[in-house]
Amino acid sequence: MTQEPVWRGTLLAFIRETAVCFVIVTLTLVWVYGHASHASDLWLIRSGMLRDLASELPAGRQAAVSSLAFMPLPVVAALPFLPLLRPAGYIYAYLYGLAALLALAAQPLRLLLARWGGGRLQGSAPLLLALAAASLGPTVHGDLLACLAMLILALFFERRGLAEMRALAGVFWGLVLFAHAAGIVLVALRLIGGLAGCRRHRPNAEENAVRWIQAVSVAYVLAIYLFLNWMIMGSAFYPVRSARVLLPPGRAAVETEPLADALARTCPGFTWVTSGHWGYVAATLLDATDGYVFIDFHPAKLPPAETRPLVLVVPASANPLARFSDLRPDDSIRGSGAIRYIRMAHTPDWNFYLIDPVRWGTRNRIPAAEVTARN
Repeated sequence: MTQEPVWRGTLLAFIRETAVCFVIVTLTLVWVYGHASHASDLWLIRSGMLRDLASELPAGRQAAVSSLAFMPLPVVAALPFLPLLRPAGYIYAYLYGLAALLALAAQPLRLLLARWGGGRLQGSAPLLLALAAASLGPTVHGDLLACLAMLILALFFERRGLAEMRALAGVFWGLVLFAHAAGIVLVALRLIGGLAGCRRHRPNAEENAVRWIQAVSVAYVLAIYLFLNWMIMGSAFYPVRSARVLLPPGRAAVETEPLADALARTCPGFTWVTSGHWGYVAATLLDATDGYVFIDFHPAKLPPAETRPLVLVVPASANPLARFSDLRPDDSIRGSGAIRYIRMAHTPDWNFYLIDPVRWGTRNRIPAAEVTARN
């Protein structure tokens, strides 16, 4: 069998094409971000996650692995850019990370287009990727860009002549899964297609080896994801609990500024905490009131020196931010083992919960009559 190179042309040509695509896609993402009417929830959440990761806070690690709606690869791709930016600009690290992933797929996309008969389009591969960035970049589906980049690389290696190169496609199929929840479906379809191909014709030893190596590579990446959840969240299958956040919002995004007025009116003198990724959307208000962002909140996670009365804020079911909450809204009493969350006040968009005052001490000891009056 004739041995073919991984990249057509020289390494220098690959580096040049990747660099050009990185510049084009970066400018596109920065432009659409600057002209968006408002930053999407996903961008604000990613920015907050990166700030917590850079500060080595547990919430950053938890947010990076605990939800199928926020897979780890876009965060990992953004990390190398953090030293170049101030914390207020970490949103750009997310954009640069997406641009870097898409840039790596530029030459593979050009070669795939040439192989599939799209010779006229192969020179426009960077522009096609920039078009994808402009379409998905300013939306809550921005992470799909990372999934798209890994999918292009997986398909590129899948169609190499050398068995070693086809086996390497398994790594990128695993990263497809690591990039977005849609990647789980794509990888499942790829594995089902491989099994169907085995039934139609008996593969030779080389084809069998390639399929096994690809499957093991995907399983290895999945095992890493489950291991991270087991180590960080205490449960390997924790993300399954938050699968409901994949549902689209019922209406346009809700501004968080009215929340400050609701808190001042219904819960004066309290410190407020959020549970789930949605807290990053309200990060400015949290910072102004010395509040807390938690993933999978438990009262024991509060600093020991925190003595202010505590209220847990949960988006109501009609609030689009509810899809980013770890707690299901609109329960008058929420039980989690020995912890009870008692709703003490509410507005159309927000519910305010009191943590069981008997179990958790005087910081939350409020007369029952006052709780009833506020509700």
